[in-house]
Amino acid sequence: MSTLFLEAFGQLAGRAVIDPQEEDLYSVFRTRAELMGWATTSNDCPLLWAMEEAELTAYNDPSCIGWVQVGLGVGPVEIIRGPSKPILGWLGLPMRQKSTDPVIALPALVQCFTDALSRFGVVELSSLQITASDLDARTGDCLGYLVSVLNWFNVNSEGRADGIVAFEQGLIGEHEISELVASLKWRNTGPFEFDRAVSVPEQHMIKLVDKRRFSVTQPSDQGVSVTMPEWTPSAAGWILASVIDAARLIKPNVSDFAVRVTRVR
Repeated sequence: MSTLFLEAFGQLAGRAVIDPQEEDLYSVFRTRAELMGWATTSNDCPLLWAMEEAELTAYNDPSCIGWVQVGLGVGPVEIIRGPSKPILGWLGLPMRQKSTDPVIALPALVQCFTDALSRFGVVELSSLQITASDLDARTGDCLGYLVSVLNWFNVNSEGRADGIVAFEQGLIGEHEISELVASLKWRNTGPFEFDRAVSVPEQHMIKLVDKRRFSVTQPSDQGVSVTMPEWTPSAAGWILASVIDAARLIKPNVSDFAVRVTRVR
């Protein structure tokens, strides 16, 4: 089952809007997703993901605010041909439920996550990390979607911020990071500027999550510098989605990886 595990790093300050003793992050995130039509328990609305787990960690972790895990296998059931991990359908044929492309899901997922976190205090976000597991091979191009939404980010240039995108070595495998940078620079990224490969400080490298659940490799010490029109959940989600889309163009069959975006100025 295709899975996304999203973590928020930084601090949770101020007073909670709701009583954390009465509500948990799981329920708040789930209802926010249902309200916006990003995920729902009904069968007549579009789905981007299925709720799995969530936990608020700000009260016992000095750097991680919380995390959420969702499943992407929410599309129509299809017959499988070739190697896979199928279930048998009612006709005895190998079947599976088609997964949402992570590039399409990520901007909404990041926004939903930070909206839910904000119910528990003021979110001072320093970075976001997405860890993906068992993704379907890339079959389509999401560049058109990523470009079509850029007008949202045509904001005052005084709000610009600098960041570093880090990842683990399995994202592009044996390919050079220069290929990823070139792919990002070739695209129309509007007010986002992917600049060059840079050394990633240790504190900005990806953090490996439970290896029993996710098959990720080692953090890369090389990342990509980016200038953003704003430091917001929407911008962070767009950056993560764009880097993943460009990387999967280079390595279409990558199914397990982690990517992190951190604001540095």
